Amino acid sequence: MKKIKFILILLIFDLTLSNLIFKNTRYWPNLNWEEKWWRVSSKDYHHKILPNVDQIEIWGGRIQKRMITNSIGFFDKENRKVFKTNKNQKRILLIGDSFIEGSGLPYEKTFAGLLASHLGSKYEILNSALGSYSPSIYFKKTEFYINKGYEFDQALVFLDVSDIFDELFIKFDNNGNILTHEETKKQNVLKKNFYKFGRYLRDNFTIFRLLNLLSDQTEIIKKYIKLKFKASKNLNKNFFDTNRDDVMYYRMTHIDRGLWTFNNKKFEEVKEGLSQSNEYLTKLFDLLKEKNISASLIIYPWPSQILYGDEFHQKHWLNFSNEKKINFVNLFDKFQSKQTRKFIFENFIYGDVHWNEKGTKLIFDEIIKKIDF
Repeated sequence: MKKIKFILILLIFDLTLSNLIFKNTRYWPNLNWEEKWWRVSSKDYHHKILPNVDQIEIWGGRIQKRMITNSIGFFDKENRKVFKTNKNQKRILLIGDSFIEGSGLPYEKTFAGLLASHLGSKYEILNSALGSYSPSIYFKKTEFYINKGYEFDQALVFLDVSDIFDELFIKFDNNGNILTHEETKKQNVLKKNFYKFGRYLRDNFTIFRLLNLLSDQTEIIKKYIKLKFKASKNLNKNFFDTNRDDVMYYRMTHIDRGLWTFNNKKFEEVKEGLSQSNEYLTKLFDLLKEKNISASLIIYPWPSQILYGDEFHQKHWLNFSNEKKINFVNLFDKFQSKQTRKFIFENFIYGDVHWNEKGTKLIFDEIIKKIDF
């Protein structure tokens, strides 16, 4: 009984100190744990960013990025009003996932920022891209804004290697509407409340906050050791001779979602996603054609394709584009190098598959050569 009283007194003391003192110190905040209230579900097209947001967001667990949206929730350089029509500027719509969102980069260094700077005041760039988007969402979101009366002159559709995999997890109701994460998971109330209570303890008690920090660091170390073991095996090196660059290189070139383009077994696993991608990209380009919006389909490789090549992705979308009479831009050849490892480290975020500043500039330079604006 005395132990229970002691624990209760300790917790009350902890709760009081945490909320009156510790929360006001610079050591308390943890952006990785903060709820990203600006990233929300959408009943119209699965998920979105709220309009007129200006927030510092942690990306990749370590990079702080300022994230700004305009009045329709598209990434932008400032909070501004976007009108349904724009008679003074040619309007270009960017469609894509996290690569075109600009993961890990400030707006001016993203593809959208570079394009806006290059084209100048005669053009308005509207970046509808967002992480974890895929063809069905590309179509649904574009259709939503067109039906709302928004007009566009040109659309650039960036199809990512992971989009085909992501389509496997996009489900629809009987009316053809995309189900949100919550609707798909149907998380039970008990489990939901359990996690909610856990977050309350972490955010209000120093003891539980420290335990969470310890747990997070332990998980990071455990994942790193596992990756190091796989890297040493892949590179045929002694575990203790395998350095951090070896581990990060292995991580960048062996993410599961990118293996289907050259692995027959993985390709078989994503066939349903490929079929669904065909269906919704067809709908998207048909819609753009109907509205007299000139459009291009653009593909590019991940580090895994640079290292291992590609058997399925380029061939499939070239045939698709030829059949549908779509302007097709293949950027795979611009990511070839005799010094593969060096090239990957130079053009992608360290330990990740997304372009860094140099890689984004490479993409941008090729797009402005191959597409008429």
